[in-house]
Amino acid sequence: MMSEKFARAGDYTAAEAMIVYGARMLAPFDGKIGIIGIGAPLLATHLAKILYCPDMKMIVETGQADADPEEVPISIMDSRLTYGSSWQMGDPEGLFPLVRGEVDFGFIGGAQIDKYGNLNSTFIGTDYNKPHKRLAGTAGAVDIGGFAKATIITMAHQKRRILEKVDYLTTPGWMVKKWPEGTMVRREEVGLPGGPIAFISSMGIMRFDDETKIMYVDRYFSGVDPKTIKENTGFDIDISRAREADPIEREELRVLREVADPLNIYRTR
Repeated sequence: MMSEKFARAGDYTAAEAMIVYGARMLAPFDGKIGIIGIGAPLLATHLAKILYCPDMKMIVETGQADADPEEVPISIMDSRLTYGSSWQMGDPEGLFPLVRGEVDFGFIGGAQIDKYGNLNSTFIGTDYNKPHKRLAGTAGAVDIGGFAKATIITMAHQKRRILEKVDYLTTPGWMVKKWPEGTMVRREEVGLPGGPIAFISSMGIMRFDDETKIMYVDRYFSGVDPKTIKENTGFDIDISRAREADPIEREELRVLREVADPLNIYRTR
């Protein structure tokens, strides 16, 4: 019988699970520096600072450092990001630490991800000039994915978003295009450090194989069948190594709902 310390699968939404496990992923980065994307990454980081890593230094690409907003912002231009920040500069100051090798991790999302952790946040379709849907674009995602010492990615788990190959490679994962040939090579071959270490979806936690760098299922959330993850992934993802994730604690949900995002700005519940 599960202890009252832990929540049951029906006590929280898939989006809440994604945020909680994303926050847990950041626990080893206490005292480290991270550049955070808006949306789910920002909410997960905010929760992590409250629960696991109060000394983590959070930078947003628009130049806010170590912000401590009372309400989670809705965009990178939201003035709430300046509340409690150590300094407020601009885009260059927000991104320059990446190329200087000073950023320990990046935490970002996107519209599509492929089996190598490449991200698309530019357009959906086959023609750049006539896209099916134009997206927000890169912002700082290229810099973060290219130069952070480690990258964590999060987005909802949908077959149309987790693909063999992204429609457009916005943010480099483990395999990138080499210019001018256009062939796909390992990121280190073009001089890029770091790389994605995990993809946290609304169903589980995916890692990247040490040798092939292809995504596989490492953990599945309570109430999720690994076969369901496979069915909702756009390539033949390996589930042979999958194990159930540690259960979510009721206190984690309470802090998420009452402290981190009491207004439910990101509609996680």
